[in-house]
Amino acid sequence: MVKSSRRPRRTKSASSSAHTTHRTLGRRSVDAHRQWLLDLHGPVCAYCGNVTPVNTITLDHVRPRRGQKAYDRPDNLVLACGTCNAAKADLPFMSFLLARRSRAVFLLHYGDHLSDPVKEMARKASERELLLPEDSKPVAPVGLRHRPGRANGRRR
Repeated sequence: MVKSSRRPRRTKSASSSAHTTHRTLGRRSVDAHRQWLLDLHGPVCAYCGNVTPVNTITLDHVRPRRGQKAYDRPDNLVLACGTCNAAKADLPFMSFLLARRSRAVFLLHYGDHLSDPVKEMARKASERELLLPEDSKPVAPVGLRHRPGRANGRRR
């Protein structure tokens, strides 16, 4: 009789079926959160404010997951249109917001359920200085400065 060098096939064990059950519960939880956001705000993108058909709006991780389960928490999920979700991809959170500051304003409006650090970062990204400090004077760009002896930059 010749012995085979093959390993016996693995069968499903109780631990692997429990893992599958855990995934199903997690998926249900994510679906329930998506439905809660739809009931709360309707199918509105949290980044651009556009109304999107319910069947195409996606649930987006505000801070990218990068394979970590902890980021599936409800305080890290918002509704996003396909365009914003694709534009965000795995960009760092602040880079995405600073590229278009209105995203931070919409996120603050539609993301009241988000964690405090995320909301604080959105607040910072949406702020702009409106007034110059009193001791500084505005400086015109180099090409637009008035040259002595010329009226409005034209030759005489």
